[in-house]
Amino acid sequence: MSLDVNSLKCQQAIRLKYKGFKYKEISKRLGVAVPTLKGWFMSGGALYDAYKDFSQKMCSTIQDDAADQIAKNVDVAAEMIVALMGSEKDEVKFKAAVHILDRCLGKPVQQIDEQVNVLPDYETMLRMARAKPDDKKDKK
Repeated sequence: MSLDVNSLKCQQAIRLKYKGFKYKEISKRLGVAVPTLKGWFMSGGALYDAYKDFSQKMCSTIQDDAADQIAKNVDVAAEMIVALMGSEKDEVKFKAAVHILDRCLGKPVQQIDEQVNVLPDYETMLRMARAKPDDKKDKK
């Protein structure tokens, strides 16, 4: 006897397995013996390919939904990052600025070894950037 993959019982078995139900729970709900269920879902089993296809479709649907949600909220996320640049903490401002620059211009290609401190810390860099042009000439 061949199993109809499109039957209600098979479709329910596929959905329950996808939702993470154990074979024992599926067995109770559908009235199918656990060894039979395991056979359906094992490689080469009657529901193996159908389950694999269902899982791929669900993952694709979830990814599409996530992409839609992200697209709908890009403006909010961008506004939040820009708003962080108004923080009282220089570290927060700096990280927001770096994030914006990395997103807009791309991350720098050259990797800097974090163990070697070739640049001054960000507080020193900010002080230097904020210094008036006359102050910079006086320090040289």
